[in-house]
Amino acid sequence: MNAEQPTYRTLRCAWLTAVALLLAVTTGCRRDLWIYTDDLHQVELVTDWSEATERPGGMTWWFMSENEQGRNYHGTTGNVTQAWLGLPTDRYEGVVFDYSPSEYAHQEFTGMSSPLSALVRLLPSADQPQPDEQLFGEVAVPANMGEVPTDTDTGMHIVAAEPEVMNADTLHHCDIVTGYTSDHILWNERDKYEAQEHHQTLHAQPRPLIWLLKLKVYVKGIKYMSNVRASIVGLTDGCWLMPLRHTSTPCMQRLDSWTRTSLTDSTGYVSASVHTFGLPDPEMPPSSAMLTRSYAEDTEHIYTESLRLNLQFLLRDQTTVMNYHFDVGEKNITIYDNKMEVDVELPIDFPGAPDLPYVDEADTAGFGADVTPWDDGGTADTTM
Repeated sequence: MNAEQPTYRTLRCAWLTAVALLLAVTTGCRRDLWIYTDDLHQVELVTDWSEATERPGGMTWWFMSENEQGRNYHGTTGNVTQAWLGLPTDRYEGVVFDYSPSEYAHQEFTGMSSPLSALVRLLPSADQPQPDEQLFGEVAVPANMGEVPTDTDTGMHIVAAEPEVMNADTLHHCDIVTGYTSDHILWNERDKYEAQEHHQTLHAQPRPLIWLLKLKVYVKGIKYMSNVRASIVGLTDGCWLMPLRHTSTPCMQRLDSWTRTSLTDSTGYVSASVHTFGLPDPEMPPSSAMLTRSYAEDTEHIYTESLRLNLQFLLRDQTTVMNYHFDVGEKNITIYDNKMEVDVELPIDFPGAPDLPYVDEADTAGFGADVTPWDDGGTADTTM
């Protein structure tokens, strides 16, 4: 055996010595173990749905710090009457609403990191109509109405979706004074927090956010019509969540399902309804901006009572089309805050009210509550 060659025993001893030194070094600088605090619950949320449209199958709570540092905490639960929240000590603005953001197909939640940007607003309708300048183009939107989004490919204004039923409540200036102060605590201090007997209870009572718009338009020569469709411009596109007040941004919605009611042989009215977030609030920022201050204590809601109604009648000959554009003001708009309804009625003597000319009846089915397909044909325009 070569004397200079290390033996197995020598190598083994050197390896064990190195391991022992490594353990001694790392043991002395071992880092503390931290855990998240989101499963430590000191705050109880109790929710009453008696004022809501209906008792939902789930709810979401969302709390945002007032210090504008982007701290926000949220969760969704199937227990709609009680939930335990993991909130570090701080002052919060909170909102509670039914179901979860992902379950809404017609509206989106944006800016949820701050009380000043938290917003729910309408998405574009998944079924955008075929281009029609009279109903969806520049003719349909007055210049003083504000910025209504436009599809750059078609040049038509984008039609917003009809909102789904939604209920919400806000909790302002919630001072959480019990529990922990950050998102992490030391593992060996977990028992101390869990042993705390002091809990806080918050209460929420969600109420409806979605309004109903009802329209009634009186028509001369109503027996000569086949069907009607319409667009309306000037309804708000959403709601600021913390003050629960409407944005000042107008949008366009579509009304395709109308009912005809004949009063005499020559007069009657057409009526329709659509769900909406309501009328714009001119005291609030547009949905593209942010709140500049807290509106939590404001109680008076002001609405812009100005709408553009665009009507398109197909007459019974299935060829003649009549277009009407009406700027509707507060004289013909009635707001029922207590039942969240906006009624629009254009009487028979309204300036430029629909007056349909005589046409022969084609060999097709007449007008019903459901809209029948439209054919291209001649157009006669009447604009007020």
